[in-house]
Amino acid sequence: MEKNQDSTKEKNKKFSIKDIIFTTVFTLSFIIQIVLMFLFFNELQLIALVYIGYIIWGFSLYFALISFWTFKKRGGVEKGKSYLNTTKVVDKGPYAIIRHPQYLGGILFSITITLWTQLLISLILSIIIIILTYQWTYSEDKKLIEKFGEEYRIYREKVPRLNPILGIIKYFSQQKLS
Repeated sequence: MEKNQDSTKEKNKKFSIKDIIFTTVFTLSFIIQIVLMFLFFNELQLIALVYIGYIIWGFSLYFALISFWTFKKRGGVEKGKSYLNTTKVVDKGPYAIIRHPQYLGGILFSITITLWTQLLISLILSIIIIILTYQWTYSEDKKLIEKFGEEYRIYREKVPRLNPILGIIKYFSQQKLS
Protein backbone atom coordinates (compact mmCIF):
# COMPACT_ATOMS: atom_id res chain seq x y z
CA MET A 1 0.00 0.00 0.00
CA GLU A 2 2.78 2.42 0.96
CA LYS A 3 4.64 1.73 -2.28
CA ASN A 4 1.47 2.51 -4.27
CA GLN A 5 1.15 5.89 -2.50
CA ASP A 6 4.80 6.68 -3.25
CA SER A 7 4.33 5.93 -6.96
CA THR A 8 1.21 8.14 -7.00
CA LYS A 9 3.18 10.98 -5.40
CA GLU A 10 5.96 10.53 -7.97
CA LYS A 11 3.44 10.60 -10.82
CA ASN A 12 1.96 13.84 -9.49
CA LYS A 13 5.40 15.50 -9.31
CA LYS A 14 6.13 15.06 -13.03
CA PHE A 15 5.48 18.09 -15.20
CA SER A 16 4.74 17.97 -18.89
CA ILE A 17 6.07 20.47 -21.40
CA LYS A 18 2.51 21.83 -21.59
CA ASP A 19 2.51 22.39 -17.80
CA ILE A 20 5.83 24.20 -17.95
CA ILE A 21 4.74 26.43 -20.85
CA PHE A 22 1.34 27.21 -19.27
CA THR A 23 2.94 28.00 -15.93
CA THR A 24 5.59 30.22 -17.51
CA VAL A 25 3.06 32.15 -19.61
CA PHE A 26 0.72 32.50 -16.62
CA THR A 27 3.49 33.71 -14.30
CA LEU A 28 4.89 36.18 -16.81
CA SER A 29 1.39 37.50 -17.54
CA PHE A 30 0.71 38.08 -13.86
CA ILE A 31 4.11 39.69 -13.24
CA ILE A 32 3.67 42.03 -16.21
CA GLN A 33 0.18 42.96 -15.00
CA ILE A 34 1.48 43.77 -11.52
CA VAL A 35 4.29 45.90 -12.95
CA LEU A 36 1.76 47.71 -15.16
CA MET A 37 -0.40 48.30 -12.09
CA PHE A 38 2.45 50.24 -10.46
CA LEU A 39 3.40 52.15 -13.59
CA PHE A 40 -0.02 53.04 -14.98
CA PHE A 41 -3.20 53.88 -13.13
CA ASN A 42 -6.49 55.09 -14.60
CA GLU A 43 -4.96 55.68 -18.03
CA LEU A 44 -8.33 56.37 -19.66
CA GLN A 45 -9.41 58.57 -16.76
CA LEU A 46 -12.52 56.44 -16.18
CA ILE A 47 -12.80 56.68 -12.41
CA ALA A 48 -15.92 54.47 -12.34
CA LEU A 49 -13.78 51.57 -13.59
CA VAL A 50 -11.33 52.18 -10.76
CA TYR A 51 -14.13 52.00 -8.18
CA ILE A 52 -15.55 48.84 -9.76
CA GLY A 53 -12.01 47.48 -9.60
CA TYR A 54 -11.88 48.09 -5.85
CA ILE A 55 -15.16 46.20 -5.40
CA ILE A 56 -13.91 43.26 -7.45
CA TRP A 57 -10.61 43.38 -5.54
CA GLY A 58 -12.56 42.91 -2.29
CA PHE A 59 -14.20 39.79 -3.72
CA SER A 60 -10.84 38.53 -4.96
CA LEU A 61 -9.38 38.88 -1.46
CA TYR A 62 -12.34 37.04 0.04
CA PHE A 63 -12.15 34.10 -2.37
CA ALA A 64 -8.36 33.85 -2.26
CA LEU A 65 -7.69 34.34 1.45
CA ILE A 66 -10.73 32.79 3.16
CA SER A 67 -10.17 29.66 1.08
CA PHE A 68 -6.81 28.96 2.71
CA TRP A 69 -8.27 29.33 6.18
CA THR A 70 -11.28 27.15 5.32
CA PHE A 71 -9.01 24.41 3.97
CA LYS A 72 -6.92 24.41 7.14
CA LYS A 73 -9.96 24.43 9.41
CA ARG A 74 -12.26 21.98 7.62
CA GLY A 75 -9.96 19.89 5.45
CA GLY A 76 -8.59 17.58 8.10
CA VAL A 77 -5.12 19.12 7.81
CA GLU A 78 -2.72 18.05 10.54
CA LYS A 79 -1.37 20.85 12.71
CA GLY A 80 1.76 22.34 11.18
CA LYS A 81 1.01 20.95 7.71
CA SER A 82 0.20 22.91 4.55
CA TYR A 83 -3.39 23.44 3.50
CA LEU A 84 -2.51 21.25 0.49
CA ASN A 85 -2.57 18.23 2.79
CA THR A 86 -6.34 18.07 3.11
CA THR A 87 -7.80 14.68 3.91
CA LYS A 88 -11.47 15.60 3.40
CA VAL A 89 -13.53 17.25 0.70
CA VAL A 90 -14.22 20.79 1.90
CA ASP A 91 -17.73 21.98 1.09
CA LYS A 92 -18.17 24.85 3.56
CA GLY A 93 -17.47 28.57 3.30
CA PRO A 94 -16.53 29.65 -0.22
CA TYR A 95 -16.30 25.96 -1.22
CA ALA A 96 -20.08 25.70 -0.78
CA ILE A 97 -20.43 28.24 -3.60
CA ILE A 98 -17.63 27.31 -6.03
CA ARG A 99 -15.15 24.46 -6.26
CA HIS A 100 -12.05 26.57 -6.90
CA PRO A 101 -12.32 29.84 -4.95
CA GLN A 102 -8.56 30.40 -4.88
CA TYR A 103 -8.44 30.30 -8.66
CA LEU A 104 -11.43 32.63 -8.85
CA GLY A 105 -9.60 35.02 -6.50
CA GLY A 106 -6.68 35.12 -8.94
CA ILE A 107 -8.96 35.71 -11.90
CA LEU A 108 -10.76 38.53 -10.11
CA PHE A 109 -7.45 40.14 -9.11
CA SER A 110 -6.32 40.05 -12.75
CA ILE A 111 -9.58 41.73 -13.78
CA THR A 112 -9.06 44.28 -11.01
CA ILE A 113 -5.65 45.22 -12.39
CA THR A 114 -7.16 45.67 -15.84
CA LEU A 115 -9.84 47.99 -14.45
CA TRP A 116 -7.26 49.96 -12.49
CA THR A 117 -4.74 50.36 -15.32
CA GLN A 118 -7.25 50.62 -18.19
CA LEU A 119 -4.67 49.35 -20.68
CA LEU A 120 -5.30 47.09 -23.67
CA ILE A 121 -2.21 45.00 -22.86
CA SER A 122 -3.58 44.39 -19.36
CA LEU A 123 -6.89 43.25 -20.85
CA ILE A 124 -5.06 40.81 -23.13
CA LEU A 125 -3.04 39.49 -20.19
CA SER A 126 -6.26 39.07 -18.16
CA ILE A 127 -7.79 37.01 -20.93
CA ILE A 128 -4.69 34.80 -21.03
CA ILE A 129 -4.76 34.39 -17.24
CA ILE A 130 -8.48 33.55 -17.25
CA ILE A 131 -8.09 30.93 -19.99
CA LEU A 132 -5.08 29.29 -18.34
CA THR A 133 -6.71 29.33 -14.90
CA TYR A 134 -9.90 27.81 -16.23
CA GLN A 135 -7.84 25.12 -17.98
CA TRP A 136 -6.05 24.32 -14.70
CA THR A 137 -9.35 23.74 -12.95
CA TYR A 138 -10.01 20.78 -15.26
CA SER A 139 -6.75 19.07 -14.28
CA GLU A 140 -7.34 20.00 -10.64
CA ASP A 141 -10.75 18.29 -10.74
CA LYS A 142 -9.15 15.14 -12.19
CA LYS A 143 -6.58 15.07 -9.38
CA LEU A 144 -9.27 15.58 -6.74
CA ILE A 145 -11.38 12.76 -8.17
CA GLU A 146 -8.31 10.51 -7.93
CA LYS A 147 -7.72 11.63 -4.36
CA PHE A 148 -11.29 11.63 -2.98
CA GLY A 149 -13.23 9.45 -5.43
CA GLU A 150 -17.02 9.36 -5.33
CA GLU A 151 -17.25 11.97 -2.56
CA TYR A 152 -15.64 14.56 -4.86
CA ARG A 153 -17.79 13.48 -7.84
CA ILE A 154 -20.93 14.18 -5.78
CA TYR A 155 -19.49 17.54 -4.64
CA ARG A 156 -18.62 18.39 -8.25
CA GLU A 157 -22.23 17.81 -9.30
CA LYS A 158 -23.56 20.14 -6.57
CA VAL A 159 -21.06 23.02 -6.79
CA PRO A 160 -20.02 24.87 -9.98
CA ARG A 161 -16.38 25.19 -11.00
CA LEU A 162 -15.90 29.00 -11.03
CA ASN A 163 -19.31 30.63 -11.41
CA PRO A 164 -20.19 32.28 -8.07
CA ILE A 165 -23.60 33.50 -9.27
CA LEU A 166 -24.68 29.99 -10.25
CA GLY A 167 -23.05 28.73 -7.05
CA ILE A 168 -25.11 31.07 -4.88
CA ILE A 169 -28.30 30.09 -6.70
CA LYS A 170 -27.52 26.37 -6.28
CA TYR A 171 -26.52 26.86 -2.64
CA PHE A 172 -29.77 28.57 -1.67
CA SER A 173 -31.92 26.18 -3.69
CA GLN A 174 -30.24 23.25 -1.87
CA GLN A 175 -30.82 24.99 1.47
CA LYS A 176 -34.54 25.26 0.72
CA LEU A 177 -34.65 21.52 0.01
CA SER A 178 -32.95 20.69 3.31
